Amino acid sequence: MTGPPVALGIRCEGNMATFAITAQNVNGDPFPSNGKINISNSLTSLVFRDIDNRLGVPQSGEQVSLDGGNTFLNYQFLGYGNVRGDPLQRAGFVRIALGNGKFLTVAIDMNADGDNTPDLKNGNTQLRVSDLDASSSAPFPVPVCFTSGTLIRVPGGEAPVESLRPGDLVETLDNGPQPVRWIGGRRVAGGGVFAPVRFAAGALGNDRPLLVSPQHRMLVRGWLAELHFGEDEVLAAAIHLLGLAGVDRCPMTEVAYVHLLLDRHEIVFAEGAPSESFHPGSRMLDEDRALRAEIGAIFPGFWMRPPSERLRPARRVVSAREARMLAA
Repeated sequence: MTGPPVALGIRCEGNMATFAITAQNVNGDPFPSNGKINISNSLTSLVFRDIDNRLGVPQSGEQVSLDGGNTFLNYQFLGYGNVRGDPLQRAGFVRIALGNGKFLTVAIDMNADGDNTPDLKNGNTQLRVSDLDASSSAPFPVPVCFTSGTLIRVPGGEAPVESLRPGDLVETLDNGPQPVRWIGGRRVAGGGVFAPVRFAAGALGNDRPLLVSPQHRMLVRGWLAELHFGEDEVLAAAIHLLGLAGVDRCPMTEVAYVHLLLDRHEIVFAEGAPSESFHPGSRMLDEDRALRAEIGAIFPGFWMRPPSERLRPARRVVSAREARMLAA
């Protein structure tokens, strides 16, 4: 088996990095009049040329491209705001100079689930430009995946995650061997916010060291889960488990992230540790037409199943604050 192609997310160019992200368009140009910010149902693919992997007031040389990185334009960072007051709908707003006095304003989902597609609610954000926080910066959203080379349990043994192809079977905790339906991936600069989280052998039931992306969720079992949440098992993002013994960041020059979509959200085994399969957000699948078409072509039955079934998490997902109780 050969590995899947790895789509570009971040690459280093000297002291700069180019960052590919999909943003949601904002109706009109609310900046001059301090008008209401309304998010439309259209998307724009952007490539940021960036120095510090953070979205904020652009430093010298930081620009954005609308044509895949061939030409770059200046942009203005308008600030951060919570769409309709919801902190889970945190958005960064950027105003791009198109030339001839024209501008494009876009909203970037800062709580993205790692699929490089935004999940912000369309319509009135209940924000004006003057409501935004333009004085701070934050890391760009990061992917949610295994690292290339991770061994995934399959019937009869283990296989590197990048060697798996649609149709291959992987072992799951709840439903035995299940077919892989879709595989995605990207290669990113492995420092800073994109640095993987490393679980030393035995830290979370893994037989060998395990590296995953920061937002990848791991299955946590035992009395702490029962004590705090009344559940035998919960899912927590790797980045929120840094207080556990043997869990730390592992920066590197570059890392390839790979994720696996199964019939449903499942618990699979990576280096022996139970962790999640890819769990796409509902809005991402509804609005990313290319991804929707690709998944539909490979997995025709996916869209015939009700959202409550195909998008239900395999276990309760705990928040950052809740996860820190597990790592205390």
